Order: sequence, then structure tokens, then C-alpha cells
Amino acid sequence: MPLVKRSIEPRHLCHTVLPRGIKNELECVTNVSLANVIRQLSSLSKYAEDLFGELFNEAHSFSFRVNSLQERVDRLSISVTQLDPKEEEREYHTHAMFYIARPKRGV
Repeated sequence: MPLVKRSIEPRHLCHTVLPRGIKNELECVTNVSLANVIRQLSSLSKYAEDLFGELFNEAHSFSFRVNSLQERVDRLSISVTQLDPKEEEREYHTHAMFYIARPKRGV
């Protein structure tokens, strides 16, 4: 069952008690219905504005995260281009041999 986040009011457009002494009931019900339709449109407009505001905030947050990741990728790219492959390979093998030769604890 979906949770209602926004509810458009009024729900019932034509449910109203007519005052006594109305000469043209149809005109009165029509006017009340049209007024309630305008209220519904106003409510819908407010919710649409809220929805687009939330969408804008999400897009802004996403853009910020993407820019942050791009900066990190750029820094890593610069670091990788400055590395000496032969020197790094020797260091890697030294560290790899250390990890292989180290005895396991609790065995």
C-alpha cells in the first residue's frame, strides 16, 4: 500500500449543502464545483512546485558528487602518470613477498 506524501484537496468537488432560498440550484452547484476545481488546481500547483524543488535539490547533490569524483579521478590520473613503472614494480614485489612469507596467526 503506497504511503501518501501529498494529498490534493478538496477531494469531493460537488459535495456541499445548499443554503435555503437558492432559486437556481444547478447554478449554485456548478459554481461550488468550479471553485473546488480551482482549489484543486492550486493544491496541485503547490505540490508540483515542491516536487520540482526536491528534484532540483537531488540533481544539485548529484552534480556535486560527480564533480567531487571527477576531481579525485583527475588527481589519481596525475599521480599515475608521475609514477615510475620499474620502481613501483620492485616495491610491489617486495611487499608481495612479505605478505606471502608472513606466517598466519592461530594455526
